[in-house]
Amino acid sequence: MTNAFLKAGPIDFSASASLGVEYNDNVGLAEKDRQSDLILRPSIEIDSAWHVTTLNTLRFNIGVAYAKYTQHGDLDTRSLLLDPGSQISFDVYVGGVLKLTFHDRFAILQNPIDEPTLSNTARFDRFQNAAGVTALFDFNDLKIVLGYDHFDYRTFSKDFDFLDRQEEQFSASASLQLSDAMIVGLDGSAALVNYRTGFNNDGTTWSAGPFVETTLSNYTTLRITGGYQGMNFSQGGLSGDTTDYTGWFANATVAQRLNQYWSHSLSAGHEARLGLEVNYFEYNYARYLAQWRINPRLTASIEGFAESANESGTMEAQNSEDSFRWGGGASLAWRLGNKVSVDLGYRYVKKDSDLPLRSYYQNIGTLVVRYDF
Repeated sequence: MTNAFLKAGPIDFSASASLGVEYNDNVGLAEKDRQSDLILRPSIEIDSAWHVTTLNTLRFNIGVAYAKYTQHGDLDTRSLLLDPGSQISFDVYVGGVLKLTFHDRFAILQNPIDEPTLSNTARFDRFQNAAGVTALFDFNDLKIVLGYDHFDYRTFSKDFDFLDRQEEQFSASASLQLSDAMIVGLDGSAALVNYRTGFNNDGTTWSAGPFVETTLSNYTTLRITGGYQGMNFSQGGLSGDTTDYTGWFANATVAQRLNQYWSHSLSAGHEARLGLEVNYFEYNYARYLAQWRINPRLTASIEGFAESANESGTMEAQNSEDSFRWGGGASLAWRLGNKVSVDLGYRYVKKDSDLPLRSYYQNIGTLVVRYDF
C-alpha cells in the first residue's frame, strides 16, 4: 500500500487517478483489414487498510478503468474494467503460528492480447473471481501454506460463452530455510474444472514439484521450480478434443542488481494451460525486463518476450493451432513532483501461426499522466 493520504480512525486510505492515451494500429489482432484507433483510458485506484486489532487487518483494493475508442465506439468498455489487483482480504492470526487470510479477488478485463492463442478479436470481455482462504503455518525456518479458492470465469459475449466455467482450486506448499542464502520446498496444486456449456470438456488438473530459492551474491537471486503436471478431461464435448496431458513443467527466474542505477531479470519456463477451443495448450516462454534509474525523477525500462503455444488435438479435427509470439517495448517514467508522474511507452507484438489468417502484428504507443493523492 502506498503512503496514506487520508486516515479515518484505524482505517488508512491511499488513492491515485490517471488518464492514458493509447494509439493502437491493430485493435482486432487481424492479419488483413487491420484497423487502428486512438483510445482514452481514465482510471482510479483506491487502497485501504482497516487495522481491526494490532494483528488483524481488513484490506480493500480496487482499480476502476474505462476505455473510450475514438474511431470504433462499439469497442468501448460495456460497463467498467476492474484491475486484476482488486480484492478484499482479511488477515486473522491464531496463536503465534497460524495466519488465516480470507480473500475475494476479482477483475473485469477486455484486452484480447492477454490471451496468446487469440486472433481476429477486438474485445475479449471477461469477469474473473477467486474467493477462498489461505492458511500459513509459520514455524520459523519451516513454513507450510494451504489454500482453497472457488474460481468463477464468465465472458460477456455469446461468441465466447463456451469458456464460462467454475473451478475448485486447491494448493499446498512447504518451504524450509536451510541458510540465509537458500530456501528449498515443495509445491502442489489441483483443480476441478466444470464448464457451463457442452462445448469444452470438464476435467481435473494437478501439478507437483520441488523449488529452490537461492541468493548467489549480494546482487543476484535465483528461483528454480519444476515437476510434473496432469490434465484429464471427460469426453463428449463439441470441441471434439479427446486428448489428456501428462508432462513436465519448469520455471527459472534470475534477478540481478548491477548497481544502484541498473537492475534486470530473466524468466523462462514451460507448462500446460487450459485451452480456448481445445482441452489444453503447451506453453513455452521467456521474458526479460530491465530498469535504469537515470536520476531520482527519471526511470527508463525495456522489456522483451518470446512464447510459443501448441494446442492439443489434431488440426484436422479441431483446427488446433501452433503459434509463436514475440515482442518487446520501452518506457520512460518521469516524476514531475511528489504527486504527478508521466509515463511514455511503446510496445510491439508479432504472432506467427500455422493456420491461415491468424498471424498478426501490433504497435502500441501510450502516454499516461498519473496523480497520487
